[in-house]
Order: sequence, then structure tokens, then C-alpha cells
Amino acid sequence: MKKLLILSIVSLVPLAVMASTEAPSPAQVQKVKPAETPNHAQINKQIQEIKPPRTGVKASDVLTTKSPFILLKTDKDGKKTTYAVKKRVKLPPLRMESSINKNVKISGKWYKEGDRVRQYTILKVSSGEVTLKSKKKELKLFQNQKNEKIQFNVN
Repeated sequence: MKKLLILSIVSLVPLAVMASTEAPSPAQVQKVKPAETPNHAQINKQIQEIKPPRTGVKASDVLTTKSPFILLKTDKDGKKTTYAVKKRVKLPPLRMESSINKNVKISGKWYKEGDRVRQYTILKVSSGEVTLKSKKKELKLFQNQKNEKIQFNVN
């Protein structure tokens, strides 16, 4: 019985609250005009306005942009300097595998004289060796003669 009484009171409270608030008078209600539907000419005009290609950032500008990853470094004197983080990639060493005429196989790829391998240019290919040159240094690669499948017995 108590549950029925509490349930009826709880359900009547929202109705009493709604009845106590006044409804706006017809003078207070503003008349809302229906939105005008745009015609095809207006839609086509809007499309033409957004159609031209947008200018973005040039690739050359991106390459010349400084790194946003700046760190502070403190010297012995306590002076703080900023420097950009450069990620160094450790590449496997170049190794000569074989050569035929003026062609050479370096680290699994075939090249010829004048081709570039990383920062090096292939200068000269001879049997068993290849000469590479960069701006700073010259490098000679030799063909590895060791083969585990072939065994020599020396007495």
C-alpha cells in the first residue's frame, strides 16, 4: 500500500511542476519564416567558388624548414644552447659480391661504372675490386674469396 502511494506521488510531481509554469502568450511567440531553398544557380556559384586549386606549401619550403624538435644543451659555463635532433640511420656496410666486365654486384644489387651507391660514385670496376669515390673520401671494395663450401687442404 505504501509503495502504491509513493509511486503515485512520484508520478504526479512532474505534472504539477509542468502545470505551474506558464505557457507563452501568442504575442510572445515569434513567427518563424521557413528557410528559403537555394536555387541551382546559387548552388553552382558556391561550387565554383570552392573549385579552384588551393595553394599549399612548396616542397622546397618544407626541405628548408628547421626541425621543430629543438633541445636545450647546457655548457660547462651554464650557457644554454639549442640544437636540433638529427636521427642517424646506421646502414649496413657495403660489400662487393661479384663483378663481370664493367658491372659489379654490391650488397645484392647490380651497378655499372658511373652509377651511384649511397653517397659514392663507382669510378672503376676490375676483377676482384671496385673503387668508389665520394666528395670526402675514396673507398675500395674487394670481393670476398672465402667460401665455406670449398675447402683447401694445405700440407
